[in-house]
Amino acid sequence: MQTLMSTLLLLGAIQGGITGVGLLLYAGRKNGTHWLALGVLGLALTLLRLWTHATGLEAQPLFRRLPLSFDLAIMPLAYLYALSLTAAPAAAIRRGLAWLVPWAVILIHSVFVYLASLGQGELARMDAISEQWHYSRVKYLEDLLAVAMNLILAGLIWQRVSRYHARIEHWLPEQPASLLGILKFSMALALIAAVANLIGFVTNVVLQLGDRHYISLGVNACYVAVVYIAGIVGFRLKDLPQFAAAPAEPSVPAPTESALDATYQRVQTLMQVERLYTEPDLNLNDVAKRLNLPAAEASKAIREGSGKNFRSYVNDYRIASVKQKLTDPNYAQVSILAIALESGFNAESSFYRVFKAATGLSPTMFRQTHANPASPQTSG
Repeated sequence: MQTLMSTLLLLGAIQGGITGVGLLLYAGRKNGTHWLALGVLGLALTLLRLWTHATGLEAQPLFRRLPLSFDLAIMPLAYLYALSLTAAPAAAIRRGLAWLVPWAVILIHSVFVYLASLGQGELARMDAISEQWHYSRVKYLEDLLAVAMNLILAGLIWQRVSRYHARIEHWLPEQPASLLGILKFSMALALIAAVANLIGFVTNVVLQLGDRHYISLGVNACYVAVVYIAGIVGFRLKDLPQFAAAPAEPSVPAPTESALDATYQRVQTLMQVERLYTEPDLNLNDVAKRLNLPAAEASKAIREGSGKNFRSYVNDYRIASVKQKLTDPNYAQVSILAIALESGFNAESSFYRVFKAATGLSPTMFRQTHANPASPQTSG
């Protein structure tokens, strides 16, 4: 089992190194992906430290107390990534950098202790010098801080991402809306990592069950899985559209019912006359700009006028357009996918899902059911 875990830790460290570098090169600073990349690299180095311990390399002078621990940096980097991903202002990100200070201080101490003891040769003398600089006490403090900070920051990530998700879920066009599930999963991943760190601390430090106990092995396996999954999350969420929070405005009276009705009628005109719904990447901000109104007011007018959120409202027009064309003899030879794209859908899978939810039939079945006997049909 120990050999298997050693191999798994090494593979996780290699995977983390490749993933972190890949994120930096491929996504760069887009949506703050560089913060996630640095976090993945930090976790990879931590896995490498666990590997040197599991394989007994720490008994060699060169690897004794090698400063590879980035435990205190991983969750702060994840928090900075969450801030960037959710369009936080630059000032908030600068404040978030303060969470990295404890890691930087302890890392400097670890490097100093490592260099001070490196040339001693004998392990006993290296250990003695390390303890002169209170290495064990500092590492214990690091473990305590890591548990506390990880739980706090995981909670902050959960709060930040869940609020952002609730704010933008009805603003996104259909295609990037599929990324919202991954966005929610990212905050769950942070919480899983924090809980794993807590379990590892209780197992190794409090209960002193040893790093070969099955719980410790399970925690290490969890870290390896987090490295792999975090890379997938980063590569996918680099394309998530961002919506910055609207700046604070002077207090104004809430729009009256007649004003909301007038706004809704203007939206209806945009859809029915200008056929705005045929734009595949249409979002609430686009409509609000056309109306020269705040997005919140446009959203409220649509919600109260139609009883639906923005995306459902637009999809109703798209579905109506598709249904009309599927029964039009002039479209008898046009494929169903071409009709869907012409009506504003930008993804085949989401179109079929939305259409069946609205009609209870697949597009092909709908076309066959409502076919004009005088017109030849295609299966689409």
